[in-house]
Formats: sequence, structure tokens, C-alpha cells
Amino acid sequence: MIIKSINGLVSYLVDSSGFSVKTVSNVITALGYKPHDGSADDFKELSATLQDCSRHGADGGFSGFINYSDTIPFFKKHRLDIVAHMEQTAAEMGTDIITMIQNFGVFRYGDKPTPSEVGRALWDKSTEWPELTDLYNVFAWYALEEISHTWYRYLEDNPGYRAELSA
Repeated sequence: MIIKSINGLVSYLVDSSGFSVKTVSNVITALGYKPHDGSADDFKELSATLQDCSRHGADGGFSGFINYSDTIPFFKKHRLDIVAHMEQTAAEMGTDIITMIQNFGVFRYGDKPTPSEVGRALWDKSTEWPELTDLYNVFAWYALEEISHTWYRYLEDNPGYRAELSA
């Protein structure tokens, strides 16, 4: 199956990424695209953006995922979907969600969050903890990166089409 539109991309990502249509659509919207519309050029640009994110990580700076004023509301809006995805990913890796998060690459050169901090950021919806801002941000980045990786794997499985999109 060759995907040729943003609408087709959304459908593929929902079927293949483990995220809901709402989360996938809002990632695409945050990146500056219309999730169920757009020209062929928009589709190519979105594809290139997702490939860039997959290769370099969300901390490289992608529209809608740069400022805390964007990432914190994004995480809060999609908390259940993001946490469920992380729990599933951790289980598939044979680890627990706390350990998986503590080993995210973004924490490679700094202090890892404590289990208590990770737990509060994941599951305590009663308040926004200012000291957990970095974690909320990382969780929004997680959604962007996982969706980007899903698209990148599709393109790796279809190298001729990947070359066509890059032309």
C-alpha cells in the first residue's frame, strides 16, 4: 500500500503506531499541517519532518513541540493515550515504565528523574507540578518521536517510495 496523502498517513499511523486518531491528528496539527487535508507538497513536507524527527529526535526543535507552553498542554490533553502507549512499550521491552523513562536518551547526560517524579508526572492529574515540567515535555516528545518512528519504518520498508518522496 502506497500512502499519498496526509489523510492516508493519519490512517496508517493510527493503525500502526498504537496511538489514537486524536493523538495522531493533534501531533500533525501541532507540526503545522491539517490532519485530514493538504496538498501533495504538504504531504511531502510532513513526511520529511517526521523523518527528520525520527532520525534526530524531538529535541531538535519541531514546530508545536518546542515551548513548554505547547508541550505541557499537549501532554495533559493526551495523557491517557501517551501513558498507555508507554506502558505497552515498556511491557514489550520486558521492563517497567519507570525504568524505561529513566533510561530515555534525553536523560543521558544529566540527572535521571526519580521514580517518584516519574510516577507523579505520569499519573497525578490533580495538579501540575512545576518541578516536573521537563518530564511533561519529554512525554509530549515521546508521542511525536514514536509517531515519527512509525512513519520512518514504513519508508524503510518501501525504499523506492522513500526516494520518490525525497525527490
